[in-house]
Amino acid sequence: MRKLSFCLFLVLTFLTSVHAQKTDLAPWFTLEPEGAGFTVLLPAAATERIDKKESYTLHSFIVTVGRATYVASYSDYKPVKLDLKTALIVNRDKFNKTLEATLTSSREITLSGHTGLEFISETPAHNIKSQLFLIENRMFHLATLVYKDVDETRNVDRFFQSFKFTPK
Repeated sequence: MRKLSFCLFLVLTFLTSVHAQKTDLAPWFTLEPEGAGFTVLLPAAATERIDKKESYTLHSFIVTVGRATYVASYSDYKPVKLDLKTALIVNRDKFNKTLEATLTSSREITLSGHTGLEFISETPAHNIKSQLFLIENRMFHLATLVYKDVDETRNVDRFFQSFKFTPK
């Protein structure tokens, strides 16, 4: 009986492992909006939402899978000279204020020769990772919001590592 129980345990462990591997290997979708100037992988198909404000137009693509949300967006600001570091910090702080999030770390990053800002924030329920880049008058923003009770590090890393700038 012990051998049968042990064999069942091994079979169940194997099947669970195979299911987990299949889930991790599920194909992601390439998001490359026409004229947006970027490409990124998302765990599901996204639809575009456009929000027009007086000083900018925001194009956002949001996907929620399980207990994680992935956001890729870009904003086109009206032609005006924007100071790179100031614009990145102002956008970071507005984003955190909107989510009522607390900034836990922030650092300058570079991707394909473009300076950006990566920051980590949190709310009582979520861990947030975000990156901002400004090229001319276009602000690129990537963000993930993951409930604190799950570990999505692998998928979050995949999302951020897949982001690339493309010609407009």
